[in-house]
Amino acid sequence: MSYKHITIEERACIKKMRSEGSSIRAIARCLDRSPSTISRELRRNKGRNGVYHPVTAQRLYYERKDNCGRRISINYDIQKYINDKINLNWSPEQIYFRAKLERPALWIPSFSTIYRWIHLGLIAKGDMRKLRRKGKFKRPQETRGRFNVGKTIKKRPKSVYKREEIGHWEADTVESGRVGHVRKSSYCLVTLVERKSRYTLSVVLPNRREELVTQAIINMMSVLPKHMVKTITCDRGKEFSGYEKVESSLNCDVYFADPYCSWQRGTNENTNGLLREYYPKGMDLSLVTPNDLEEKIG
Repeated sequence: MSYKHITIEERACIKKMRSEGSSIRAIARCLDRSPSTISRELRRNKGRNGVYHPVTAQRLYYERKDNCGRRISINYDIQKYINDKINLNWSPEQIYFRAKLERPALWIPSFSTIYRWIHLGLIAKGDMRKLRRKGKFKRPQETRGRFNVGKTIKKRPKSVYKREEIGHWEADTVESGRVGHVRKSSYCLVTLVERKSRYTLSVVLPNRREELVTQAIINMMSVLPKHMVKTITCDRGKEFSGYEKVESSLNCDVYFADPYCSWQRGTNENTNGLLREYYPKGMDLSLVTPNDLEEKIG
């Protein structure tokens, strides 16, 4: 059942009609309120002199509203722990779950409470820019084309979804930023993430041509033990059209997610989002060196 609080305009109307001698029921009919609501308003919000006034009633209403709800339980130790982790670019989710392992004796609130404390200015001085993910964005329309061959993700073994064994990877590319609708450069990152361990491999390439991407995947994964490369799941971008060469070189299966279903490669998408912490959108990836990339994902 919804309830609408009495407004300052209604309080002014109550004052005027009451001073004119109107009954509580008459005031209630005029305001479309219950008579008990009007009676309670007159009884609770009188001034010290026993006279009802709309300004005094509104002030008393705000005082009671400020005192309602659960009190914030924060002390120096909690505040310092959360601030230190945010300064290390930890997300509130990481802070909450890792605190259970690292500091079980220290009570840390849920990550939703941490977000609320940041909004209130109790944590990180209210600076939301220190958070890892900055919010949703609108992805530009895809223009590079797709192909409709290869094994669909629907044919991928069901055991892959359970993340019970190592060897199932997700692949994607990360592009340089745009100026208007033009890329700053053709450089990109090729990223591979193992679903169970979240182990990440990445390399900088001068462009996303199929032959370069295919060879980069083979080079990165050929040094791994054979049992660590069983399947690779990617989108249907043309840079992955050399999948048959990948399958024959690595003796694995390559599967393709459905169009516009990035959630089917959620591990890789999330990892790419975390990489954007160091290589933000709009950056020219030709400035990224292999040593710097290795340090960031290491």
